[in-house]
Amino acid sequence: MIGITLSPEQVRAAPPEVRRWLEHEVAGMFGLAAEHPAPEEVTTRLIGCNPDEATGMLELVQGMLPVVNVFFELGREPASAPVHGLRAFRLADVMRQARLSTPDQVIECLDVLTTALRRVRGDTEALFYLLDDRGHCLVAEPTMRSVLHVWQGIVAQRALSMPQEAPRQVPIAAAS
Repeated sequence: MIGITLSPEQVRAAPPEVRRWLEHEVAGMFGLAAEHPAPEEVTTRLIGCNPDEATGMLELVQGMLPVVNVFFELGREPASAPVHGLRAFRLADVMRQARLSTPDQVIECLDVLTTALRRVRGDTEALFYLLDDRGHCLVAEPTMRSVLHVWQGIVAQRALSMPQEAPRQVPIAAAS
């Protein structure tokens, strides 16, 4: 067996995937990693957005930069596999990546996204996200995939529409 010691600073500086792995390993050592099924009554209202719905939501919030940032953070491929058809994102990671100051700001952005989803869907009961008691935002797997699809489409469109630079002409120095 090999042991390793990490300082709190090293853990904080680690990439999110490494921190999640460490969190999982430590929780497993203490028997805290047991998965609990998602409550049926809540997850049935959690909507898995398709790419058209995600695009419609983005159109509704496009003037709100913090909301757009949080929206695209939910399209990142998390280190964990989906459980019960849900993807978990740590609020602290979303907050940092979206350059927000508090978890409450992330939740406000998520609430705006829920309102946008309800408008796009015409369903006043639809839920875009859930929060768990461990500081995670949960979204449906299809939603994560759709947000990623929208992001990739924007990137591809921008790459295609970028004007191509003409090759630079380098003057040839006259021989003396």
